[in-house]
Amino acid sequence: MVAVLGEDVASTVAALLHRAVGGGRLYWSQGDSALVELPLSLQLRRHWGPTDAVIRPEWSHPAPGLALAELRFHRPPDPRAVTLVIVDVDPAHWRFRVYGRPDWRRDSVADLADEAKLSIAINASYFAEDGPLGLVVSDGTVRNRQGTRRAAHFLVDRPLSPPRIENERSADVAGVEQGFQGFPAIMSGGRTFAYMRTGGRGFSVREVDRRSAACTNSRGHVLFFATDTWTSGLSFNDLATILGALGCVDAMAFDGGASTSMWIDVGDLRRNVDGLDGVPVILGASKR
Repeated sequence: MVAVLGEDVASTVAALLHRAVGGGRLYWSQGDSALVELPLSLQLRRHWGPTDAVIRPEWSHPAPGLALAELRFHRPPDPRAVTLVIVDVDPAHWRFRVYGRPDWRRDSVADLADEAKLSIAINASYFAEDGPLGLVVSDGTVRNRQGTRRAAHFLVDRPLSPPRIENERSADVAGVEQGFQGFPAIMSGGRTFAYMRTGGRGFSVREVDRRSAACTNSRGHVLFFATDTWTSGLSFNDLATILGALGCVDAMAFDGGASTSMWIDVGDLRRNVDGLDGVPVILGASKR
């Protein structure tokens, strides 16, 4: 155990030194704009405040209470850029729902969203062959048990309540109308969890993969995130930095990798982040 801990610390120190001397620093841009470097101090930060929200996307507004932005991120000298699709949803205009078929049969996020009559949808829970892992609550019906190893919860208490993200193993889920568990918890109260920087809990924070996530911000809005990429992605360390620099307060990750997918069908806007695998549960929103 001591040896493993020593390797973890040494690996973290080496990665931070590599970034400090100029390699692997995180940059962002959008449209045809030039790359902007995120300060190294933000890439190491655990406490986030309003003045740290240095990523300011150019939002489009396809419907009331809905905003869309697409950002590009990369770490030179790696030439690959990763597109991150961000949807900002105002609960005053949109109703949230968790949906899965009775038999947990998997399908694309777009097809499940069409069944559930959701205009916006993203993949949700981690899952095994027999269905999702951890708690799933859909339309007030609890369909799975609350797992102790899934520390992050997306919860809607009543049909018209704003969603909340509870990053606690024993979050109170009594009377919840919609909800599910995810992993890992990323931020709580503007504070990034230590393991998102240093590793631990059985996963690597520096491994790059496709990612999907959500956060709430100081205005009570819900932001959905999905990387639109086939072969690259973001690390959890990157994701924690980006969410903090966008002004997130509470944040959690969803099932990433091949499951990462997002669907938007609002007015004249159609935007699909293709998943590489079908999923059993989605989180989405429809107009009130």
